[in-house]
Amino acid sequence: MTYLLQFCGLSDPLQLFYLEQKSAAAPAGGTAAPGPIYGGFRPFQLDDLLGWALDTARGRCWDGEAIQRLVIDVWMERADVIRQWQLRLREEPAERVLVAGIGTQRDWEHRCEQLLRA
Repeated sequence: MTYLLQFCGLSDPLQLFYLEQKSAAAPAGGTAAPGPIYGGFRPFQLDDLLGWALDTARGRCWDGEAIQRLVIDVWMERADVIRQWQLRLREEPAERVLVAGIGTQRDWEHRCEQLLRA
């Protein structure tokens, strides 16, 4: 299975809560809606991101080793971008967090389809 980790931007915790609630809302059929899981980080550090991703993997019955590799690979490959996010986060008010999302390819496809229907 292919997993994707994205850094979405900066937000306040209330907006992150709304995003999480909307993502977790069940459709009319009654089962949980597929889609990525979102988390907020401040400070934005590898240990916190990895812990959150592994907790998410356990909750979704994903391959924990694949998730760990994904997070570490993304952290290394996007080191410059991550550094920019960290610097930008320091300039933001104390309550703002960096929002990341993780999911399968199908989770992200479903999320994009939801956005187009909105």
